[in-house]
Amino acid sequence: MAVSDLDAVLALDDAWNAAYHRRDPGALAELMAEDWLGFFPAGEVIFRAGLLEGMGRLPPQALMFERHAARVYGQTAITRGTLYANGTRVQSFLRVYAQQEGKWRVVCVQVVP
Repeated sequence: MAVSDLDAVLALDDAWNAAYHRRDPGALAELMAEDWLGFFPAGEVIFRAGLLEGMGRLPPQALMFERHAARVYGQTAITRGTLYANGTRVQSFLRVYAQQEGKWRVVCVQVVP
């Protein structure tokens, strides 16, 4: 049975969550587009290298990701969810995925409080 695009995006989303939980920049880098961008609540923009480098400074926490939605729109897809740290809601997020050279990659994340 062929993997659907939605299945591929959901697997990628789960891999992102696992890499973030383990604070594993190498695993996260494998999932990200080279031109990945992140947008944070106070208007900050972070680039791929900044996110990967900053992962090592994050304190260890028990993380839980809750996915609320996932949709595929041709060669673009989104997931939307909430992140909890140590049982407290930390943020909601919208992740954007794109097919690049036949492979799904995370291209953007928007974080809101």
